[in-house]
Amino acid sequence: MMKKISLICLLLLVFPALASEFQSLKYDKVNMRAGPGEKFPIKWVYQEKNYPIEVLDSFELWRQVRDKEGEVGWIHQNQLSKNRYVLILKESSLFKKAGQRPIATIQPGVIARLDRCPEGDYCRLTVYSNDEKYTGWFLRSNLWGINPNEIIEK
Repeated sequence: MMKKISLICLLLLVFPALASEFQSLKYDKVNMRAGPGEKFPIKWVYQEKNYPIEVLDSFELWRQVRDKEGEVGWIHQNQLSKNRYVLILKESSLFKKAGQRPIATIQPGVIARLDRCPEGDYCRLTVYSNDEKYTGWFLRSNLWGINPNEIIEK
């Protein structure tokens, strides 16, 4: 029994599982495929630059991803960016300082740049709307594109 546990621990050290992470789409048009290669059929065509996507796994130059709706497929790594963006899940206020004076109300479906997300309930975002830029603090629980306990400091 001890040998089995030791072997499992050794395998986990040698072949660590790729923890899910979030990236974003680099271009206005990105194809999600059924498998890791151009020979696989296109399942979905995304048409929004900076849309956040969860990376689940990798195979050579391809990344297995999941979107907010739960659709899973493969995207070539050169179509993804490590720049962090999030989707607003629920209408809520953007605050100048966490929990204080609101400066804007952000609607569901809006894509915002994730500037930082320290420990706690709020993340600092930048939202672009009608040629205006809003930067402030937004409730973490109303965002998709960040893991629940993930901390981002920039």
